Order: sequence, then structure tokens, then C-alpha cells
Amino acid sequence: MSTYLIINEQHSLFDEQRDILREFGKVKFINIPSAGLTSAEMDSFEVDHRLDTGDTIIFASPIPYLLKLLASTIVSVPDMSVVQDLAYNVKVFHNDTRVKKELPNGKIVQTVSEKGWRIL
Repeated sequence: MSTYLIINEQHSLFDEQRDILREFGKVKFINIPSAGLTSAEMDSFEVDHRLDTGDTIIFASPIPYLLKLLASTIVSVPDMSVVQDLAYNVKVFHNDTRVKKELPNGKIVQTVSEKGWRIL
């Protein structure tokens, strides 16, 4: 089993985060492009990155934890197996469209477009 950290390529970790990650041994970074991922890229993410059942996936963002809590609950059954059961019908806003913007310092960044939103 492997441990992966999913992080935007423009972001960096704090020292405390790096210290915590050391508890997981070798961690493979999956850098998400600053332009983001399209829904099609997300649909194939698991296969493209060769993720396996039992792998540990860590997101460098506070939002995925809330998604984790609301998307599923862990239920133990009498034979000691663990079953994931959907607790809610969780959906997210998603937008594949990015817009390039120039900051006052001349740096070019990509942001999500105001148009093109969907609920997935």
C-alpha cells in the first residue's frame, strides 16, 4: 500500500505538515496543475495514477475532509468486515473552464471562470 499527497502545484507545505507526513513513511506527491483538472481528468484520476484499494490519500486542503465526512460513513458488520455506506447524496460545484489573469506584479495566474459551472 502506498501513501499519496494531492496538492496544487502552486502550493507548498508548512513545516508542521511535513513533520506529520513523515509518520507515513514514503509519500508520493501528486501535483495538481495550477489550471486545475477537468471533470474528465478527475474521472480517470484513480486509473491514471495507479491508485489501489487500501492506499492512503491525503489532500492538502481543508475542504476534502468535510467531503469525506459527508460522503460516507464507516460501518462495521458482524463478520468484522468494514463497509462504506453512503450517508448523503453529496454533490459538488465543478467548473472545467479556467481564465488567465495578470496580477499587479505581472505574474500570470489561472482562476476558475465565472461561467461553466455544473453540479457533479
